[in-house]
Amino acid sequence: MKDDVLHQFQEISALLNSSLDHATIRRRAIEAATLLMDAEAGSLLLLDENASELYFEVAHGAKGDAVRRVRLSRGQGIAWHVARTGTPIIVNDVQRDANFFRHVDQASGFVTRNMVCVPVTAHGHLLGVLQAINRKNGELFSSEDLQNFIALGHQVGIAIENASLYEEIHRLFEGFISASVQAIESRDPTTSGHSQRVAILTCQLAEAVGRTKTGPYAGVQFDADQIKELRYAAVLHDFGKVGVREHILLKARKLYPLQQELIKSRFDFIKKTMEADTLRRKVLVHETKRRVKKNTLLAQLDRQLAERIMEVDEMYAFITTCNQSTSLAPAHTEKLKTFAKRQYQSYDGPHPFLLKDEIAALTVSHGTLTPPERYAIESHVTHTFEFLSKIPWTRSLRHIPAIAWSHHEKLDGSGYPRRLSHDQIPLQARMMTICDIYDALTASDRPYKAAVAPDIALSYLAKQTSEGKLDPDLVEVFTSQKIYLATQPKLTTRKAV
Repeated sequence: MKDDVLHQFQEISALLNSSLDHATIRRRAIEAATLLMDAEAGSLLLLDENASELYFEVAHGAKGDAVRRVRLSRGQGIAWHVARTGTPIIVNDVQRDANFFRHVDQASGFVTRNMVCVPVTAHGHLLGVLQAINRKNGELFSSEDLQNFIALGHQVGIAIENASLYEEIHRLFEGFISASVQAIESRDPTTSGHSQRVAILTCQLAEAVGRTKTGPYAGVQFDADQIKELRYAAVLHDFGKVGVREHILLKARKLYPLQQELIKSRFDFIKKTMEADTLRRKVLVHETKRRVKKNTLLAQLDRQLAERIMEVDEMYAFITTCNQSTSLAPAHTEKLKTFAKRQYQSYDGPHPFLLKDEIAALTVSHGTLTPPERYAIESHVTHTFEFLSKIPWTRSLRHIPAIAWSHHEKLDGSGYPRRLSHDQIPLQARMMTICDIYDALTASDRPYKAAVAPDIALSYLAKQTSEGKLDPDLVEVFTSQKIYLATQPKLTTRKAV
């Protein structure tokens, strides 16, 4: 191989292997084919195994656009002959070749005089056929040209196979991501779609940050790999919820349904004990030999029973109200604590109206979770990090665990799980925090809270910013660039009939 050709091959090899994008590789392959063979035109035909056809994936030359519309059925043309036999070929007068398929020239208006054609394979599997057409200056293709073209065909096959392998790995990983999200949402169906919405918002916020011209983030840019890394981190940010007990994830009220039922049964039993006590007292009234107004005493006992039962019913109604409330006033908390001091008499002695775990749940001031339950929920972030850290990420995706681990941290150190602050929190995580909060507030599928309107959610973000919890510059971009609109349902207008 001559030095100039060897140099060309080195450049071509570097060019083909510098990309994993199919379209780029195919375009470069044809450019290399025409350059190396000093040809007027070239084409890369790929095999459609399902249709048993060769189609012009890329065609370079004066009539390339017209050629790309042509598909060759099995047996048509020199390309199919090469594909079928696996034999590279030079045809220096195509008009005299029995395998020449004139329809391609007729469809494109191009005149084919001669060509060199080689199969493109990878690991013995046919991928397609590479052609260089019409040697320039009226020259013919030589056996040396054929050997060089065979070598180029091998290079193209390797490059296409590498790109296909990369694409398959990418599809495999996308499938893994999708399955992981489905696993999360099967544990907590009420948050269905949350991870995808957070990913959309976060990536759009990152792109908007890249467009800012002023402020601390002017000049900050996220390339395609960083956006992909951010999207994966956002989609997987709640994966650790698979390690949280389902009844805690789905807790909609302060009390679990079973606890509510037990309190209801207990209070019903308390009322029955009151009725039994009243009946016992009535028997004593009837059995007394003293001269008393029995009817008056019996009526008094009935009134006392009614008052006591009404009091128990009111207590239960108050408990039910507190159970349904996500915010509890201090006065309500104190009233509930007085209930805990009340006792009723059972067959085996005195018992409290409310158990310790019931009081602990009912007196939660905000939300529905007790401190141990909240700790269990918050542990999902650490579970996420531990899970994601076990994956051998590529170099461009290596920050995914750290980003996901930090999405509940706050600038003032009040977040969790590590109480990070300011620059300790990755920029990507700071963006995700804003988007996660916004979607959690506006989501309409949470059993433990009602969705709020977008303007209220934005006001809450502003409040958190003023308290030093969220990045003010990022919140400004999120608000001013209307990033939040990206996940709002599109309204359709009904046409007048």
